[in-house]
Amino acid sequence: MPEPDGESPDGAFAHLAQPGDVVAIVGAGGKTTTMFALAAALASRGLRVVTTKSTRIHRPTLARSPRISAGPRSAWSLTLPRLLAEDPVLTVVLDASSERAWDGVPPEAIDELRQASGADVVIVEADGARSRLLKAPAAHEPAMPPNATVVLPVAALSAVGRPLGPRTVHRPELAALLLGVALGAPLATAHVAALLSSSEAGLKRVPEGARVWPVLTRADAVEPAVLDALVAELLACPRLAGWVRATGVDGGWRYRAMPFVHA
Repeated sequence: MPEPDGESPDGAFAHLAQPGDVVAIVGAGGKTTTMFALAAALASRGLRVVTTKSTRIHRPTLARSPRISAGPRSAWSLTLPRLLAEDPVLTVVLDASSERAWDGVPPEAIDELRQASGADVVIVEADGARSRLLKAPAAHEPAMPPNATVVLPVAALSAVGRPLGPRTVHRPELAALLLGVALGAPLATAHVAALLSSSEAGLKRVPEGARVWPVLTRADAVEPAVLDALVAELLACPRLAGWVRATGVDGGWRYRAMPFVHA
C-alpha cells in the first residue's frame, strides 16, 4: 500500500488535531494508548493538551499521564492554565478519592474544560470496552462530547479470525445483531470495517462536520493483502477522512495516519 512521500512515520499522526480541536476516541482495542500517544505527538509540536475521559476512569489507565489534576469544575480556570504552563500534557478528572476508579468529565462539560484550561487540544476517551478488541455500543453509548471536531473509532485487528464472543468483543450480542452473524462466528476484516463505518457503532453520535479517522491497532496481526482489503472497504465510506495504522515497535505502538482521497 503506498504511503505519503517524504513524511516521517508519525508526522501526519501529530497533525490529526489542530488548535481548537476536541478529539473523541471511541471503540475498543487501544483507546487509552492512542489517547496518550496522540497527546505526546501534539505536545511535540508545542501544543498544550488536556486528556480526560467522559465516563469513569480506572486508575491504572493514567500511568502514562505526566500530570493529573483532580478538582471541581469551579476551580478549573484558576488551576489548569498554571498546570499546563508547567507541563504540556495534563489529565483532568473531577474526583480522585476512590482507590479504583475516578470521575471523569461529563461530555456536556468538555467545552467548558477546553475554555477554562486554555488547552490547544482536548482529547476525550469517550467509550469503555473492558479491554476487549472490538465493541458494539449500547443505547447509552458512547459518551460523545457534542463539540467533538475529530473522532477516532478504534479497533484491534488481532480480533480477526477469533470467534465473536465475550472474550473478544464488548457487548457481543449487540455486535452479532449489527453484523447479522451468529455468536461464535469467526470475525473477518469485513466485520471490523462494518463496525467502524456503521452509524450504530463507530460513527454513532459523531457530530456533523467532525473529521473521522478509524484507528486500526495491531495492524501487523494480519497479512498486508488482508489489511489492504480492509482499508479499501473503509475508503468506500465517504464519512471517513482517512485511517491510522498502529503497529508494535520495541514493545510500544507506532502510529501512522494516511488520508483518503474520495472520488
